[in-house]
Amino acid sequence: MDALTKRNHSNPCFWTAYWNEAYYEARITGCGEELEARKQPILALNVRANKIIPTIVDEVHVDKGMGVANIEPQSMKAFCKRHFPDRYEKFCREIDEHPDALLLDFENVFTGIEATPAYRTLHKVIEQQGLAGPEDKCNIACFIVLQQMRSHAILKSMIEAFEMVGIDKWEYFWMLKQCLGDRDSLFRMVNPIAISQWIVYRAVSHMFPLPDSPVLVNDGHIMVAISPRMLVEVNLRVRTSECSWIDKQGVHKSKLREYRRRAISNTFKELIFHDPDILRSWQETPEFRKRVSLIADAESYNTLVALDEKRQLLHINALGNAL
Repeated sequence: MDALTKRNHSNPCFWTAYWNEAYYEARITGCGEELEARKQPILALNVRANKIIPTIVDEVHVDKGMGVANIEPQSMKAFCKRHFPDRYEKFCREIDEHPDALLLDFENVFTGIEATPAYRTLHKVIEQQGLAGPEDKCNIACFIVLQQMRSHAILKSMIEAFEMVGIDKWEYFWMLKQCLGDRDSLFRMVNPIAISQWIVYRAVSHMFPLPDSPVLVNDGHIMVAISPRMLVEVNLRVRTSECSWIDKQGVHKSKLREYRRRAISNTFKELIFHDPDILRSWQETPEFRKRVSLIADAESYNTLVALDEKRQLLHINALGNAL
């Protein structure tokens, strides 16, 4: 039996490694194949500690024990009664004959997600420094949806919310897996993003620190730093073709300020970047000081998420459709 995965990266290491400037440069020039993503040095601006910590990619955006869930006999029975009532009596007899608790390791699902075209295209788009065609746009739209589902804040918040109404963590994972395996459900989430107006900002140097929950959703508007040099902005209120997007070279200071504000408000553990001066400048902003105070005082992730009234949890409707 394989060992259980006790450390789950909410943002995959192969992606966060690009926030190391030397690794990024090596990859886009085709010289970085031998470099190990997990071992790349990085700086983390930790919210709870309120300090900049030198570390490596393997140690950032990690949730210990997030992907492991206990499955107790009583919980299995309650699950069967809710979802498969016609099988409940027979199922209870079988459970009583074999009343052992089980453990669910969800890491293989996260790993499987990273093997999809969405995440393979992420590599491609970062290294070619832009979208090459509508297929890239559609796959990055899928990446946005999948990454939102697995993000640190969303997983923590949803697990907590389900447990508050008596639904165990493993059952939430079951629902999430059903959603991920339902093409129609995924299409309903991905398509509105793919056919919305996109602006792709491209910078010549690293400009976008990455929060632990990187899909920034606010009132019909999405921002995602695809790389430290590329920002995708999606306006869900403007419909267009999946073949259409706007490329912009450079990023205006006002757009950088907007990204900084939204990234800080979506940080629950840490922001990562390579440049201590940039992180220090973010640390000194009123927004970050407010975030430090909020994180220190909040009692739950649901409280934190609820405080941002305009946040849209993109996958709630899809989970409902999967049931």
